Amino acid sequence: MKEKTLITFRDFLGEVRASGMTTKEYCEAHGLSYASVTVKMSNIKRSVDTSSNLYKEIRTLYLECMEHGSKEELEFISKEATEVVPEQMLEELYPEDSTTTTEPVDAGNYTDIALERDENGKILYYTYKIYRRNKSPLVGKLSRDEMNIIYRLYSFYGASLTQREVSRYFPELSLFDFKRILSAFGIYKASSPFAPHIIEEHSAEELSMMQLREKENDFLRRIEEERVRNNERLLKQYATENAELKKQIENVKNLDFKILNFKPIEINKPNNDIYNEFVNVYIADMHVGATVQSGTMYDENINYGVSEIARRLQELANKLASLGGYDEINICLMGDMLDSCGVTNKTARLDHSLPENMDGYEQANAYITLIYNFVQGLEKAGLANKINLYSVRCGNHSGVVEYLATKVLFAQLQAQGFNCTLFESFFGTFQAGGHTFVLTHGKDDKFMKKGLPLNIDDKNKVMIYEWLDDNNIHGDNIHIIKGDLHSNNYNSCKKLDYRNVLSIFGASDYSSFNFGRNSYGVSFDLCIEGNLMRGEFQNM
Repeated sequence: MKEKTLITFRDFLGEVRASGMTTKEYCEAHGLSYASVTVKMSNIKRSVDTSSNLYKEIRTLYLECMEHGSKEELEFISKEATEVVPEQMLEELYPEDSTTTTEPVDAGNYTDIALERDENGKILYYTYKIYRRNKSPLVGKLSRDEMNIIYRLYSFYGASLTQREVSRYFPELSLFDFKRILSAFGIYKASSPFAPHIIEEHSAEELSMMQLREKENDFLRRIEEERVRNNERLLKQYATENAELKKQIENVKNLDFKILNFKPIEINKPNNDIYNEFVNVYIADMHVGATVQSGTMYDENINYGVSEIARRLQELANKLASLGGYDEINICLMGDMLDSCGVTNKTARLDHSLPENMDGYEQANAYITLIYNFVQGLEKAGLANKINLYSVRCGNHSGVVEYLATKVLFAQLQAQGFNCTLFESFFGTFQAGGHTFVLTHGKDDKFMKKGLPLNIDDKNKVMIYEWLDDNNIHGDNIHIIKGDLHSNNYNSCKKLDYRNVLSIFGASDYSSFNFGRNSYGVSFDLCIEGNLMRGEFQNM
């Protein structure tokens, strides 16, 4: 810390003592921030040589100014603050000393940072060791790319994001620890938008061109954000124009679902000599009631209806039996189990018409019957010690109709002793074998128009990381499981796995043109001796 700053603070304390007031009284009388004084003193104690005469003089004055104050005031100086003085506080107390707001904090023994170089002097990476009160030191390293991301995104001359926004690119760090790293390396809003290795390895002309390109990219990103906002405004406008249809949607809450006369499916004798800990069965995008019209490229779905769905579920049960017995079977219903919302053959968003062979009542009753028969068949065969059912709230096709139908289905199964969970939000979680499974359809019936992508991108990665943090979900075995796109796909990220699962309905001309060609089937996760294996039953 600069000597000029210390002298200014000493003179300030001298004025307080001469006034006969406590520090708090003096600050209140002169419109200053009392908090800035106490935090400033803590920063001085942490960053200045305590054996120096100037420090001893400041400390004596500080204590004298507190002598006729509260006990809390007297004890504050002994505490070691973990945060530097906010810039606005320093500016309020020392408006003439603006350099203190951009000066790196000299943490002395509290930080150890290094720029690791190769034999030619080129920076390879950045290391840090930051000591924290009552905690183990914060130790780690940043790659060249990671450090440049911080400078580029945080600097006022770059993207000028907030500390919280930049910290989301480093989900393994808490916000407070990320702030500590910024302070240790002396990274401020007024810093260059380039990391030290970029500056060392490029000329001034090259840096200027790089800066120009980044500004151009920022401009294009803002244009895209504005386009999304305009689309959202249009969506609201269209929703208003469809007010009458919305009233019809509300009326589906009064649908009278019928519990049909159920007959369990028959399952081949399971191979109980093989023991599996658990299996998650992801039944996604069944689209009961959908019609695939003649002339399609996908002949397997020409005759798609209740009997064909029942045949596919029968084959699914037989394939599960062929893998052995299970401690637990977790049946996961992934949304869009019905093809429409029950209103004029439209999706829940009312955004396009659907060719169908059933109305909303028939779809709901058929869905209940099909899943109930499937579960009863697994139970009758003794395939598992325990059968659990989990369902996302709904899909973007069937909305509240699917939600209510699942309510009826689960009430019937719970009465027979099955464990059933219907999630009430976009994401729902359950635990199995030390793993956390997060289920979602991937698109909802109201807000998420575009839906989660096939391959996870940075925007959705940050959103999911924030949701996990908000819900206190942490660990090494977190799996995001989603449907919607009728496709099998897998991404592995730093903090989680991200998986799209197959549709038991499969492909139609519409789904193929929009999402790609895929076989129909059911995806699963099988746990054997603590090991999780991903698989699919295709073209059953």
